[in-house]
Amino acid sequence: MTESRVVIGGPPVGILLAILGLFGSSQAVQLKTPEIAAAVLPLPEDLRNGSAIVRLNSAGVSESLRSGTNGMVCIADRPGDDSFDVRCYHKDFISVVYRSFQLDSEGVRGAKLYDRIEAEIKAGTLKLPGQPTAGYRCLGPASGYDASTNAVSKEIRCWQSIHFPFRTAHEMGLMDEKEIPDNMRAKMPYVMSSGRFWSHVMIEHQRNEQNADHLH
Repeated sequence: MTESRVVIGGPPVGILLAILGLFGSSQAVQLKTPEIAAAVLPLPEDLRNGSAIVRLNSAGVSESLRSGTNGMVCIADRPGDDSFDVRCYHKDFISVVYRSFQLDSEGVRGAKLYDRIEAEIKAGTLKLPGQPTAGYRCLGPASGYDASTNAVSKEIRCWQSIHFPFRTAHEMGLMDEKEIPDNMRAKMPYVMSSGRFWSHVMIEHQRNEQNADHLH
């Protein structure tokens, strides 16, 4: 008697399942690579699996490491330097972040960088979102990150930001970074880069909260 096979759209079911199994295994490995695991640390746990991951080359151009589904894009830490710096922004705002890195790589920094970006926004060559967007960042010395446990120490500062391009602190009813005392910055939100394209509300935390559960 001839052995029969159940076929769905061509390949035998066994082969199809094997392919799916390999794909799933590859995805699991991808999710666990140290570079990706570190890149998503600034995000709340529920946003990590759906975020896109990129690395930036020396010219500030993004190279995709993983596609995303929830609108957040995380920039992996640059290896080989003395800092640990990972950050995540909404996809509608990320082009501005990329452009900042690109200009910085060309030696354009500080007020000149702000002026260049705002000129490009005004010219329509660089787009900003029409709604506020969130940012997340962890920054500190490279020694403050442990790759074996994917955890940060108190040397690493982690914070969140809400970006309101060109809005001023007083328009939002908040204190400007120049007005708020240092000892109050981790106790209440305040605005950095007030009135500029990078205007954002800063949400900092007390030092004893830096190693909260979401940071590993």
